[in-house]
Amino acid sequence: MKPSIELPNPQTAKHDPAYVPPLAVALTYLAHGWSVVPLRPRDKKPLVRWELYQGKCPSEADVLGWLQQWPDANVGIVTGSTSKLIVLDIDPHHGGDDSFEHIVRRFGRLSATVEARTGGGGRHLYFEHPGYPVRNRVGIRQGIDLRGDGGYVVAPPSVHPSGKRYAWLPGHSPEERRLAPLPGWLLTATSVSGSRRSVDDWRKLVRDGVPEGQRNSTVASLTGHLLWHGVDPQVTLELLLAWNRTRCRPPLDDAEVAQVVRNITRLHDQESLDSQS
Repeated sequence: MKPSIELPNPQTAKHDPAYVPPLAVALTYLAHGWSVVPLRPRDKKPLVRWELYQGKCPSEADVLGWLQQWPDANVGIVTGSTSKLIVLDIDPHHGGDDSFEHIVRRFGRLSATVEARTGGGGRHLYFEHPGYPVRNRVGIRQGIDLRGDGGYVVAPPSVHPSGKRYAWLPGHSPEERRLAPLPGWLLTATSVSGSRRSVDDWRKLVRDGVPEGQRNSTVASLTGHLLWHGVDPQVTLELLLAWNRTRCRPPLDDAEVAQVVRNITRLHDQESLDSQS
């Protein structure tokens, strides 16, 4: 993996011909439809009321004004439905690498997606937002957090307090790679132990079905919901196969539905064991 770029200090960096102010790159993120905010130099704290940009993206004029006012500011990307992305935050200093390897062994490798190396040596994996609320969650596994609706991440080429830059992995920048869908086990990582949907929401979802682009995430969400309420995994599989055939537009392959149900069942079983330990 490409190492982070060392910056001696902001003043020296400004005289480096290769130096690009982190906030200047925010315009490229804005072009991807991502909501951005200015952060304190070499810090993660916002310089503006960032909550205003959970529901809308700033304008180019806003970003240029921030750049003029704070030329050394870091750049943050607001996660969630506005930017249509979710970020998996892996912190090796708190056991994140080991936890991630355990996840890969259990559920298989994740699809290649947009990925950054953080200034602190961690990883940020960017995924498509599934289209329904996914809140932040600390400690999905040891050293692994989820940044979704109501959150933000520090983005390249921001500078960490250590002086190292956040950097896209080679071949994994947003210009080079499309966001991968959230993997099945992660889709319900915030809802296997309970759902935020109302009873009316579930009834409407089951009755009306979903279009292409929401099928995998909804199969995963329904699976977690049924398992959490004590439905047998085999019964859950048969119900989801039937629902997919009659309500998804167009239906997924049965094998794909079965794989999602298996992934979520494994996660549900693991969550149950964790809660008992």
